[in-house]
Amino acid sequence: MSPKKRSPGDGGYYFIKSKQLWRRVWDIEPWPDGRRRTKEFTGKTKTIVNAKYDAYMEQQGKGVQSPNTTVAEWAENWLANVLRHSMTPNGLASYETTTRKWIIPVLGNKKVSALKATDVAALMKVLRDNNKSTSTMRKVYNVLSQMVDAARRNNLTDRNIVEEDVKPPKVKTKERGALSTDDAFAVLKTATEQPDGTKWWATLLAGIRQGERLAARIESLDLDNATLTVDWSLIEVTSEHGCGEPVGGRWACGKSRAGSCPQRRLKLPDGFDYVPLYGRLVMKRPKSGKPRTVPLIPPLVEALRRYLEQTAHIPNPYGLIWRHDDGTPFLPYEDQAQWRDLLHRSGVITAEQAKEPRHREPGTPDVPTTHWGRHTTATVMLELGVDVKVIGEIVGHVDAKTTRGYQHVSSALARAGMDKVGAHFAGALESPQSGGQ
Repeated sequence: MSPKKRSPGDGGYYFIKSKQLWRRVWDIEPWPDGRRRTKEFTGKTKTIVNAKYDAYMEQQGKGVQSPNTTVAEWAENWLANVLRHSMTPNGLASYETTTRKWIIPVLGNKKVSALKATDVAALMKVLRDNNKSTSTMRKVYNVLSQMVDAARRNNLTDRNIVEEDVKPPKVKTKERGALSTDDAFAVLKTATEQPDGTKWWATLLAGIRQGERLAARIESLDLDNATLTVDWSLIEVTSEHGCGEPVGGRWACGKSRAGSCPQRRLKLPDGFDYVPLYGRLVMKRPKSGKPRTVPLIPPLVEALRRYLEQTAHIPNPYGLIWRHDDGTPFLPYEDQAQWRDLLHRSGVITAEQAKEPRHREPGTPDVPTTHWGRHTTATVMLELGVDVKVIGEIVGHVDAKTTRGYQHVSSALARAGMDKVGAHFAGALESPQSGGQ
């Protein structure tokens, strides 16, 4: 008896001869940039593959079959059963915050099938009334559009009212922040007085992101060849209950917070490539998804040699270059506080700006973040005439507008570009102190 013919969109079968396995492919929620994404089911027989497929589809449709499903109900299902297994931790956390802070409070009681353009307009008005930026408005719009489109594919609504009937908010162009040459010079100079001054040299002279710097490991340094391989990035990941599904609104462990559940587990997508450290801390691959090698200028190489020698006595269970006295990594908020302190001592910001944001006087100007150091690297290179392809390879650009058409750049070109940056700041590059932290 021939198998029942599948309906359009039910997923395609094919046999993998090399592995002697059947595979079935199903289109799932696309990536945020619109690229196609699929879910694959494999097994030695079609029966096994279909069982996996049916189980997955049952989970995806759990609790959302009703045409009366509200935005709040679908939003939580979408976050937990679709995005939860496919998005990076940072991306998922951002979508959860956007959904629960703005979309659910305003539209949560509306039926997904009954959403109107006026509802979306009301949501945008709330954002404007709260003085949110146009980029935040665009983000909320995009998240809502993806959510409604997923509902459409699950037959909860006939069409995506957001995308079809509402124009996306226009985002005001905002230049990326970067330190001026004089400010960058002052920061580099002041960093020479700090025990861990090499950390800030790497920020301004290698263009690495904050998470990449916090996760930088000694084994990734090749001082003989003057390179640093950026292969991991430090992030904090939230937890989820591991004690099963809640019954009557209560979890089996009796705890309301996922972090208190004895069987708690990190909220990570399927197949996520990471290295656990402790608690909520893990190391993931860089934003580009793959390691990159950054050339280091000679003064930084020599400073790192001395720094590693003089900090060799500090515990280092995770093999980190820069760490606390107990060997644990610096957390993002600690790193940002140290950066503000450095900027203050360098004369770049005021004492008021150096305080934590919640303790500043109203109207205090914004403070350059550590990401400005990365932008400074790229900006200086552009000013010095370094080819954009070389800059892209060094700083690890991933934006399609930046990387489209990039070709492989030889390490010689990258090193030449970095040498130009070193020469530009030559007066500030006296050996930083390398004592303990």
